[in-house]
Amino acid sequence: MATRMTELCKKGANQIWKQCNKELFSQGMTWLEEAAYSGDADAWFFLGECYRLGEGAVEINEKKACDCYRRGASSGSYRAVLGAVLAGQPEAVIKQDAVYSLEESIKELRSSAEKGDAYAAYQLGAAYEAGGIPMKCLEDAAAVDESAAADGDADGDADGNTDGNTDASRIPQPAAFCISWYKKAADGGIVNAMVKLGICYQSGSYVEQNMERSIDWADKAASLGSVWGLKQMGLYYLACGEMEAAAAYFQAAMQQGDEESPLYLGRMYLHGEGTERNVRNAAEAFELAASRGVAESCIELGNLFYQDEFVERDDEKAFFWYRLAYDAGYKEAAVPLARLYLRTSEIKDCQKAEALLKEAAETETDGQAALLLGNLSRDGLCGQMDLEEAIGWYEKGAEQGNPECMELLGCLFFQGEEGIDTDYARSFYWLSRCMEAGTLQSCSKLAYLYMKGEGCEVDEEKAIELFERAARTEYDGYALYELGYIYEQHSESSEDLEKAAEYYQRAIAMGNEDAVRRFSHFKKGIFGRWKIVT
Repeated sequence: MATRMTELCKKGANQIWKQCNKELFSQGMTWLEEAAYSGDADAWFFLGECYRLGEGAVEINEKKACDCYRRGASSGSYRAVLGAVLAGQPEAVIKQDAVYSLEESIKELRSSAEKGDAYAAYQLGAAYEAGGIPMKCLEDAAAVDESAAADGDADGDADGNTDGNTDASRIPQPAAFCISWYKKAADGGIVNAMVKLGICYQSGSYVEQNMERSIDWADKAASLGSVWGLKQMGLYYLACGEMEAAAAYFQAAMQQGDEESPLYLGRMYLHGEGTERNVRNAAEAFELAASRGVAESCIELGNLFYQDEFVERDDEKAFFWYRLAYDAGYKEAAVPLARLYLRTSEIKDCQKAEALLKEAAETETDGQAALLLGNLSRDGLCGQMDLEEAIGWYEKGAEQGNPECMELLGCLFFQGEEGIDTDYARSFYWLSRCMEAGTLQSCSKLAYLYMKGEGCEVDEEKAIELFERAARTEYDGYALYELGYIYEQHSESSEDLEKAAEYYQRAIAMGNEDAVRRFSHFKKGIFGRWKIVT
């Protein structure tokens, strides 16, 4: 019978499964091949794993994997027997050449794992998780693995039980046994096992969710160069506000080929977080993430060229990146893409814009698409004007809290338009919601409603407050005229008339004709004070 797990085989396996420097993988493959052709049966198993799973930076090749497993099984590797089963080879076929049966293989693996064989433990964990161990092999192993599951979690069993109850309803399902074996494998230095545990604790799969443990395993995996571990540590430090540490981890993960880390790093470059602000580096990082299939980075590039904040606006480049993001399935690109279709340019296409916006409106939560659809209907950009349809879209957006939709509804119902009656109650409802949200722009309209008691109770104090705000922000003179009228009608002293005259004069300077008519009744007295004459 051939030898198993020679030192050369261990060197090769360790080079592939206990560190993450891809430049060293080829050396590991060379050692495994040398060991295999020198008669090491387990080396054939490890080569089979590489070809089945793409480990060791080799391309997945099922045919080569099955051949390696067959060679290993026929030479006495119990690891190769279970490997062949997990690769989908029929047990009956394996029996023809294998030295060990599947039951014997699992028994040997369990024994080796209990003695500290990290690779045996990892293979058992993977088999349990994949459901690759037949039930007939589980029956005699259930008690052993239930005990192991409890050992694998310092706080209880693999389902988080801590009361010691072994009732059948509390026994973990077979897949949950993977945790205990992954723990043994991770303690033995297998990086993939560390990643598995980190993900399980992160998601709550097979164990109770525990983010602290997830980060602990991510940290250990990151120290060995794991891409997953490096990215998770970057995200952890980003959430903690430790930007320099986050940037360093993202940089390392990016260099290891992680898809998303360039996206996070690009944002940090763009805003100068954890690193000096560098727009060029940000764009390059976003482009790298885009080349790795991260559609969200295309959105970032679209925003970069569309928003005219960090670089000069370039609608052509923005359209290119938004279109790429949308075509890649990132539907959040629909609204900015629609905006570009609505601009006056060679690509202007109102119908395409409308279709994109209607698609976005079905799932959005911020009312942006509804706002634009309302504008299209109000202005008749895709056909005839339809104010009722516009109001329907604005109401949809307003209910999602979109401030522009709320304000437009308030203004439409305030003034009324063709086909839409004035409705002060509805106007007050929407304008007051804008005021509560701190987004109100049409202060003078809400002030008028408070002053007249339209759609609400009269509140002159609130009206004056809003007219004064409008006088500072609205430049049509109306608010100034109303303030002048209020002080004129309620004048109890010469100071009130002075204020009224001042407001009328300012309104006149803005072209308000009502102020001209009212101010014509004002005249300066002998002492330079304003008085009203008839």
